[in-house]
Amino acid sequence: MELNSIEYWKRFKGNKIPSSLELEPVIFTYLYHDSKILDIGCGFGKTVIELCKKGYKNIYGVDINESGIKFAKTHALQLDSNPHFSIGNATSLPFSEAVFDFVINQAFWTTVISKEERVEIIKEIGRVLKDNGVIYITDFGQTWNQPHYNKAYSEGIEKKLESGTFEVFDKETGEFKYLAHHYTKDELVELLNAGGMKNIIYYKQTIFSTQSGNRINGHVFLATKN
Repeated sequence: MELNSIEYWKRFKGNKIPSSLELEPVIFTYLYHDSKILDIGCGFGKTVIELCKKGYKNIYGVDINESGIKFAKTHALQLDSNPHFSIGNATSLPFSEAVFDFVINQAFWTTVISKEERVEIIKEIGRVLKDNGVIYITDFGQTWNQPHYNKAYSEGIEKKLESGTFEVFDKETGEFKYLAHHYTKDELVELLNAGGMKNIIYYKQTIFSTQSGNRINGHVFLATKN
């Protein structure tokens, strides 16, 4: 099975791109109004637009989904601020080195199935993040005690997928939609270390609700680039 998830996520149209998580309040302890902010995997601009409405002005959103970016640009026209949206792959961000104060990964890593691609992306984040800049990650954690996910993870392992990677199907049609990965805390810590974000300033394990309504473990990280 092809592990590249890019083509899967390009299929979603506009605001139909999955987006179930809200910003954790702790982010506003570390996010300043003069921060230059990058939202990687911004989808249809939900988080960027929310931050604009809260008075943040220097915000950039990047996503591989052209339809989502078009939707975001259209809706941003209604705002007083002018966020910047662009189509791009997180493995090769269209920005210079050390230009961002804050990077947001909101339910982004669950879409990155390849281990090699994860390392490429986290190193790109480290490249564009300023020294002492902050990365914020919220993502789904492995939830083996939930029967639905236990079954999905187990079936993924039977199909030679990485532990925690599984197939997602349309509930109504049964059609395969995409592959997803749920993380252990240690996986995300190792990823942050690989990108030079070794100073974890905040961590919380929590419970999230997915777009399909399932209750699932979740991770919230804030870390700085050393």
